[in-house]
Amino acid sequence: MVELSLEEARHGDPRLDRRLKTDDYSPADVAVMLRSNAVAAGYRPLRLPDELAQKYGADNWRLHGLNLTGSTVTAERWYPEWLDHHGSIPPDEAPSRRTQRRTDASVPADPFYEQLCGFPRYRTVGQRDALRAVAVADAGDTVICALPTASGKSDVILTRALRQRPRQTVIIVPTVALAVDLEQRVQDRLGSDDRYAYHGDLESVEKERICTGIEDGSQWLTITSPEAACSSLARPLKAAAEHGRLDLIAVDEAHIVAEWGDDFRPAFHTFAALRRTLIEVSPAHLAPVTALLSGTLDSYGLASLKRLFAGRSTVLVCAQSTRPEPAWWSAKCDDEQQKRDRLIEAMCRLPRPALIYVSLHTSSRSSNTATVLAWLKQAGFAAAAAIDSRSKARQRHDAVRGLRLAGESRDDLDVVVATSSFGLGIDIDDIRTVIHLCVPESVDRLYQEVGRSGRDGHATASLVLWTDADQLVADDLARARLIGADKAWQRWSSMRGRGAWESDRLTVNLTAAHAGVRYPWSDANLYWNTQTLAAMERAGMIRRYWPEPAQTPQDADDDELARFFDGQRTAAMLEILDSDISDESVFRRRFQHGRQASHAATTAALDAAVHVLQSRPQCTSRYLASRYELGDSDGNVFPMTVACGGCPVCRREGTRPFDAPALTTMASGQVMRTADDRLRSLAPEGRLSVRTDGLDPRAERTLLARLARHGVITLIAPRPDMVATSGANGPWWMENVRDWSVNSDEPWRVPTALWVDATVDDDVLELALSRLAKQTFGVLIVPPDRIDPANTKQYLHEAWTPTYSIDDLLRRL
Repeated sequence: MVELSLEEARHGDPRLDRRLKTDDYSPADVAVMLRSNAVAAGYRPLRLPDELAQKYGADNWRLHGLNLTGSTVTAERWYPEWLDHHGSIPPDEAPSRRTQRRTDASVPADPFYEQLCGFPRYRTVGQRDALRAVAVADAGDTVICALPTASGKSDVILTRALRQRPRQTVIIVPTVALAVDLEQRVQDRLGSDDRYAYHGDLESVEKERICTGIEDGSQWLTITSPEAACSSLARPLKAAAEHGRLDLIAVDEAHIVAEWGDDFRPAFHTFAALRRTLIEVSPAHLAPVTALLSGTLDSYGLASLKRLFAGRSTVLVCAQSTRPEPAWWSAKCDDEQQKRDRLIEAMCRLPRPALIYVSLHTSSRSSNTATVLAWLKQAGFAAAAAIDSRSKARQRHDAVRGLRLAGESRDDLDVVVATSSFGLGIDIDDIRTVIHLCVPESVDRLYQEVGRSGRDGHATASLVLWTDADQLVADDLARARLIGADKAWQRWSSMRGRGAWESDRLTVNLTAAHAGVRYPWSDANLYWNTQTLAAMERAGMIRRYWPEPAQTPQDADDDELARFFDGQRTAAMLEILDSDISDESVFRRRFQHGRQASHAATTAALDAAVHVLQSRPQCTSRYLASRYELGDSDGNVFPMTVACGGCPVCRREGTRPFDAPALTTMASGQVMRTADDRLRSLAPEGRLSVRTDGLDPRAERTLLARLARHGVITLIAPRPDMVATSGANGPWWMENVRDWSVNSDEPWRVPTALWVDATVDDDVLELALSRLAKQTFGVLIVPPDRIDPANTKQYLHEAWTPTYSIDDLLRRL
């Protein structure tokens, strides 16, 4: 077999090349990359310089599954006895080779998206339809977008934010790292260094500038946490809303509202209350649109989002699919020592970059970030760092840059050990390995963290190593501290009895105490009163609003901000949705029902994670698809399509990795838009026809541009090139008349123009006209001699009245 030279390996592997250019690289870091290159090259022997070959030594090369002969290393296939490989390809082979797993599902971009973002294609049909829905959503609407990880969810909100400038957008994200990452993306796109991310590590002067900019309208985009939004930024955001400048409120990774919003990070529920206030104080025709994005939304989460973020119209756009990139591997370990040994064995072989997740950052009950980082360092892996809840924004930012190779080569990172606070929404294309040294407390967390890998569409490895102790930690994390109905009634009675009514709102004091509470101002009393109200809202008994807080210190970091936020929560403004909850028996029944639903959802999420780890007799991806099949209160069901990059069942049955079939978008609810007053005045019944003989293409292009300017959003034509040069600037898109005619899915209704020429046959035309009649406004562009297919005794323009010549309509518009 022809040898692979080090120069060839370096040429095809920028990470290896950069590492070898540093003077103090660790041989262990280099060895694992050399192995990956040898495996990717079909296990060809790899010839090394004598100095490098001898620097590490034969025994150390062997730890990486590499046999040293002279100055040549040869990779052995890795079949660990503790993994269920069933004689199939080794766990590191497909990710080392970067085997293509995801097929190209892109579709042509709409003109407004390409114009704003510079991309000629959408990644998927789901991204296209979600972006369209958010782009045309009207004042007060809510759009929930359930799309796979790596399908371009961020562009769904950034496109509207960019298009609506100088109207303002606020994006709520769960982590500082995600805020900084989104900020960098916007800066790169605009070629600016303006600050958009508001977080605790900013200088006070920058925080003040953002606050002032929100209030006076000069800060068109703000990316922040729910804690900051509900404290430091609440007054400026309210001022922006009152003046009608707030166009979009977005929540990225919105599934965590249901997952985190009761006990951990209660600010996510509180932000829902602030958002209601912002809509309420806005001028009705300028109320902000709400966009909620998630890649792992289940039915409980969907119901929670619909309840907490209900809009004038609430729309779900769903195009969920399991990921084809990760191969799923797991092994239960006897103890921490065995877990460590297996981790190091895997890390000597699995390709980089890699993420290692744990549940704890300090406790010794299970693996924590500090211990795991020490294991890696002891094994010689120097290009590693740890990120957890104690890490500053700069450390998180540096970790992302290090993984991306975006800084100096000496700052490159191959591995980050992290808790779940790191990674949400971070877009690093080439993560090849994700390892969990824990039992994630929910399948959502497991799937989200595995989803950090393979965004480039190439194969990745997911490995979970866990012990009985990890199972106990997961049980504790999953078991929300839910208050019982008896205690909740006592607390509600106390808060309600001491509350103050103003109009239809009740403001309660969260320090209110019943007879059994000795210290009303204690954190415990505040906590349990807050939990009582959260559970009541979850059960549909009340709706919370966010009172304007006191001014937050500008120099507060994120930890101080969280404490300040907690300290401000001494009062809550409520709307009572059930007047009969002053009756104890009714209260207990309603409260207990909500409590059971929350507990069932949490338990099911943990059980699902354990199900994946224990390799039950069902394809992992098929199981996940059933888990994330959405159902709503109207009886709609939104199944998830299935792809699998490899799992215990598929390996045992000899099933090769497979991608999902072509994605389709399903939707419920209606986004409805109508044409502007000028256009509607020309067609009182919501329809008109325009006669054109096709002899003046310039007039036709001008017509399309003016129709779009006056509110027409969908342009239907026999060929896309007929309208590609129309010059319209708004959120408009075009469809092929044949495809559009047979598509019965109508997730939103918008003003539509249908362009008919001689190539459109009568059968297609009848279907197209039937669908056009259901839109909020329909324009028919038709040759004057085209016969109506439904009545051959009249021309088509005579059936779609009023009718105008193209010159006449241009004069009127």
